[in-house]
Amino acid sequence: MDWKEALKDDRLKAVLFWTDWCEDCDYVKKEFEKVYNPYFAFVEVNADERPDLALRYSPQIFPSISIISKGNVIGGIYGKVNAETIGEVLLKVLDLSLGGGVLVKPNSPKVERTKYTIDEAIRTIRRNCLAMFDIYYGGFEKEPKYFLPNVLIFLIELGDNYSLEVAKYTAEAAIYYLWDEGFYPYAKSYDWKIHPNFKLLDVNAEAIIALLKLYEKTKDDYFLEYAIETGNWILKNKIDGLYPIAIVDRKIIKKYYIDVNSKIGEALIYLFKFTQDKKFLDEAISLKNKLLSYSSWSHLLNSNVPLFFLDLAYLLRFLSYFKEGDIVINLAKSKYSSEDGTFYDVDFSIANEEMIGRYKIMFENAVFAQGLLNLGYFEEARKIADYFLDSFYEFNYVDQAEYGRLLVRLNEAS
Repeated sequence: MDWKEALKDDRLKAVLFWTDWCEDCDYVKKEFEKVYNPYFAFVEVNADERPDLALRYSPQIFPSISIISKGNVIGGIYGKVNAETIGEVLLKVLDLSLGGGVLVKPNSPKVERTKYTIDEAIRTIRRNCLAMFDIYYGGFEKEPKYFLPNVLIFLIELGDNYSLEVAKYTAEAAIYYLWDEGFYPYAKSYDWKIHPNFKLLDVNAEAIIALLKLYEKTKDDYFLEYAIETGNWILKNKIDGLYPIAIVDRKIIKKYYIDVNSKIGEALIYLFKFTQDKKFLDEAISLKNKLLSYSSWSHLLNSNVPLFFLDLAYLLRFLSYFKEGDIVINLAKSKYSSEDGTFYDVDFSIANEEMIGRYKIMFENAVFAQGLLNLGYFEEARKIADYFLDSFYEFNYVDQAEYGRLLVRLNEAS
């Protein structure tokens, strides 16, 4: 059943989160559909289509299965698992929920938040990002190993020598091991030598910007050449004026998301800036006009999937390069805004209808604020930045990097 149907069901919910591109999702979906337990409602959610549900109820690893009771996750499993393993997990969670064990709720000691200055926050975020860097092989973390273009962009924009060396080392490893017309999003192995079978177009768009910023700092044509070739690869995958989310085994996943296309549009603007090749500007303008041609927006274009603040954030940052975006700002303020100048991830009607809370997601707010800065709305962007100065460290380092980019921009503008 789908999520809305499950809301009417009082049983425990076993929710499979999957995507169109993950390697093990098809296998786990088939295994999940073999499992039966009368005490559970079985739900399947596409995490790309419903990032709000994935954020609330999954570990952001796909495939994953979460057990939900009264709006809370009380158990789960992720990765390539078979029907028998899934069934065993359900039985264990059911036993606990019926009193067969003790559901331990850890104490949550009160932690006094520290209000950082902008400079202190930038230094802290830099330290947190560099702590995840692999000094032996480059990249971030171990297995999987990520090259995380938005983290690289933050480090490059900081401009200190060590941050630049980290970005160069990682970009060079990603080019050598993960590039094949475009980039694979990560390596499965510590030494980069095994990659997945899919490429995500938005990751490639962010990689283009990282490479161009590296070229700007180093004047090394190597980075420029790979940025251009990656851009040309993206252009080859356009269908009916839009770009798909992924290429899996060289087959196009024909789903078109606002946030993905907005990131690609931004990369095309950067490519034009650095190459003066008008084809990139023409493509960016064409994409802008296509996105603005819709009478109403949804996260997954041409569908009944809700529109999320995530979409407006990336769309505003893209449009801001054309000094446009007031229509996006007005929509965000009418449906997603809070009294403190920040924005919730879903509008109230969706939250109420689907019985989910509304959250202020730092990286979405940071992207939106960068768009505001591009349009000259300094005070509005500063309000967003100030709100997270005492809580940014509660988010993961990838999200912190996007917030760090905003803080660097504010420092430069003040």
